[in-house]
Amino acid sequence: MISIKDRTFFLKLILLILYLDFAICAVCDSNQLLYTEIGCKPIFENGSNSCAVAYDCENVFTRSSDNCYLNGNVYSPKDNISQIDSELSLCVSGCFCNQKTINNKTTATFACEYDRCPSYFSLLTDNCYYKFDKNVCCEIESYCIENDNVTIHECIHDGVTYKDGQQFKIKNDYQCVCSPEFNGTANDKSCRKFKCNYELLYMENILNRDAPLYYEEKDGCPINWYQSEYESDMGTVEVNGTIGSSSHVCKYGNLSVPIGQQLKIDRLSIRNSESDTHKTICTCDTPPLITCITGKKAIMNDKYNMHIT
Repeated sequence: MISIKDRTFFLKLILLILYLDFAICAVCDSNQLLYTEIGCKPIFENGSNSCAVAYDCENVFTRSSDNCYLNGNVYSPKDNISQIDSELSLCVSGCFCNQKTINNKTTATFACEYDRCPSYFSLLTDNCYYKFDKNVCCEIESYCIENDNVTIHECIHDGVTYKDGQQFKIKNDYQCVCSPEFNGTANDKSCRKFKCNYELLYMENILNRDAPLYYEEKDGCPINWYQSEYESDMGTVEVNGTIGSSSHVCKYGNLSVPIGQQLKIDRLSIRNSESDTHKTICTCDTPPLITCITGKKAIMNDKYNMHIT
């Protein structure tokens, strides 16, 4: 019979394993939102299911260039997206499948208009703030606190206090709005799954194996893309240490970059040498796409142990 002491030991061991599993997963989110949103399949190694070493995106890369694809639906050129797909895609409107020919290459990609929220162009006084609805892109109203004695519901997440109607993110997974229904975790009443609208806005970049550029986070929505087709040089692989035996590689255009290795682009190297505070680095973290991240040098060194000089 197992003693109470042994049971306690095994329980602590299990909890430690679960914690380490979670901690490892937390830093293995490179491009995870992108791959998940467009329908790639995670690839795990050594029986682990905590963190994908790569993603299988062949079902995406082999799509017909004559059609547009969104949420499992296929659209022909000139088709408008359905009402359901439109409701799933905040902050863009009037989307339709647009066929175009450039350099004798014909492709079909979505064309959309970005929603222009009034809050982008106006400032509020200190006692006012905007209220949001989780299913609406723009603010639904501006609310002003005219009496200090008025009690306003507040939510606390990650040590930050939000007033009723203010929006915030839970990691890069959910967009939430403070309400009495919010209980500290993502729920259907207060939150919706966060999306970057990759299939609507960035499929041409993805199919060309361009590199998404993020700001100080290895996931979320890209602020730009490095496009191999338009760079002055294709790029070169900078080998750091020993190249692993993994069969998975990242692609930047037609260039293959092994896992753990950096991609050097002339424009990037020049920019890095000219700045003492901000740096940009591109690496093969989780194939099949390169991950580029830019930000303040000190933050990137501390958060990702990059030690960029």
